Amino acid sequence: MRYRWPNGAQCAVALTWDVDAESGYVYRFPKEAASQLDQMEERRFGVRTGVYRILRLLEKYGLPATFFVPGYTVEHHTKAVESIHAAGYEMACHGNVHETLDTLDEANERRVLDEQLAIYQKHLGIRPTGYRSPSWSLNARTPGLLKEYGFEYDSSLMGDDIPYFVGTPHGDLAELPIQWLLDDAPFYRHVYGSTNGIAEPDRVIDLWIQEFQGMYQENGAFILTMHPWISGRAGRLLGLERLIRAIKAEPNVWWATCKEIADWQIETRQNLEVTVPIPTPAT
Repeated sequence: MRYRWPNGAQCAVALTWDVDAESGYVYRFPKEAASQLDQMEERRFGVRTGVYRILRLLEKYGLPATFFVPGYTVEHHTKAVESIHAAGYEMACHGNVHETLDTLDEANERRVLDEQLAIYQKHLGIRPTGYRSPSWSLNARTPGLLKEYGFEYDSSLMGDDIPYFVGTPHGDLAELPIQWLLDDAPFYRHVYGSTNGIAEPDRVIDLWIQEFQGMYQENGAFILTMHPWISGRAGRLLGLERLIRAIKAEPNVWWATCKEIADWQIETRQNLEVTVPIPTPAT
């Protein structure tokens, strides 16, 4: 087998949710966020309605999941975040106000890490060990900072479709790779001026089923990235339920949280040949 999964599983499946709410819009467009209600309310749908629908679906099928939540969402939508935590799902960091890392110098990147960890401790009493960068923006120093701050894994890079390691001065950081095809935003999100339109759920689910079948044959990690304000819509969750049933029809699938996958990668130390050395940034 290309990658050895627990108990002889053929592949791993992780359902992940980026609970951004309106944080990204607040960071990118602070003036508009303070005056325009339409964009803010669209994103608040996720924490007002989408999260609760998602939790009911996960409970229905008894599935694990990982929720990457910015500090802003924890502070401003505490009730919704507490419902995720109370249900026992893994929670992981996702920036503070969904700051893209290419806009931050090292001092501000450290500040953001400090702030989001303090918010998690204050509101939930936990210190996450997983991280996903906002907008999947990752610079050369970030893996080393994550290891320094005690994170076990990142899930922001596309260097493989099985777990691997990113080398840092503080030790190897487990990487749980993602890809744009397995993100709901390029398919479902309405963007003014875009010629892509909005895809119907059946088309998206067929693409995801085919990608799962490929990952199943390749012993891969099928890590699906979704957003409650996008995929929390009723018809799209019906589509996700169809995907879940299709995956559950296959034998030897390991449904796991990102932390469980990362722990397995750290324990077994597989795929070391693609460890990526991160250069020390020039001073």
